[in-house]
Amino acid sequence: MTACLRLCLCAWLALAAPSQSAAADYGFRVLRAELKPDATGKAWGLLDADIDYRFSEATLDALRNGVSLTLVLRLAVKRERQGWWDATALDENRPFRVRYHALSKLYQILDGDGETPRNFVSINALLEAMGSVRRMPWALASPLSPGARYRASLAVGLDIESLPLPLRPVAYLTPAWYLDSPVYQWTFAN
Repeated sequence: MTACLRLCLCAWLALAAPSQSAAADYGFRVLRAELKPDATGKAWGLLDADIDYRFSEATLDALRNGVSLTLVLRLAVKRERQGWWDATALDENRPFRVRYHALSKLYQILDGDGETPRNFVSINALLEAMGSVRRMPWALASPLSPGARYRASLAVGLDIESLPLPLRPVAYLTPAWYLDSPVYQWTFAN
């Protein structure tokens, strides 16, 4: 084996198998989540959650260089039924974008199409705001039955498909771009 081939193989292995300490430095995790009734008290649909966002250096570097990052909140609510498949009351993905403007030196969160961005002066302020979800409305597909038990799950992840096309192959091949949280699950009764 030539020295050049050996060097290329070592570099590829270093990228493909990062150390355990590097893997622990980044990732997303839902710390707490609950659904609350809306103002009428008849429907469940307001989400409160605390999420720990830890971006990898690769994603932060891309963000600082003008690449918008799209994150997706995934919420599912199912009614538990004995002897039947669980009935789905809600199964929805809600994307939001994070970007950095180098000229104004502001980080921004864009929650939806045409919505005014929320501005932050530092990455820490941005992460704190992203991690504290309060009274976020979700439209349930079917009304919740009184006295029924429900199982809910929440997860968040980076949408690699929304990255610019030249960056996608790198993101797919680099573990630092896989920023999906484990699914957080809880039960509640209506």
